[in-house]
Amino acid sequence: MNYEVNGFADIYMILSNERRVGGVIEAESIRLRSGEVFTHPVVTHIDFTGTTFYTMGFVSNTGLKVIVNVNEICSIVSPMHKRTKELQNSYYKKIKVNEKLKYLKRLCEVNEGYYTEPFIKEVEAIVNDIGIESVESELNLDFLRKYPRLVQIA
Repeated sequence: MNYEVNGFADIYMILSNERRVGGVIEAESIRLRSGEVFTHPVVTHIDFTGTTFYTMGFVSNTGLKVIVNVNEICSIVSPMHKRTKELQNSYYKKIKVNEKLKYLKRLCEVNEGYYTEPFIKEVEAIVNDIGIESVESELNLDFLRKYPRLVQIA
């Protein structure tokens, strides 16, 4: 992962496809027109109409949730698409890991005993995003070793 984000359109695409793509968007900093600087913000939402983006929401490293008009943003320094386990924003990292763990537990509960390929792909994607060390203490994922993915030819 660790891909550069090249504008609001990229941010929107990553956020709207979060479940399939995984990860989050974290910047080194965001500076507003008022002079405020937020370090390691994680972009959580972006609104648009047609082709015009008008508001963006983010969570700062201190846990401050901010929604600003895009015209109030002076600069977004080094926005990157990262895995959740690689976040430097510890506040949002804890929230996102807990959210994904809750979803993963429910997913495993619903699919218990039925290890289909889409289920295994989704579990692997979540584990790759939040890290195996976050999951090991909460869930038993031995079925990933028992049921390796089948490769279909033709």
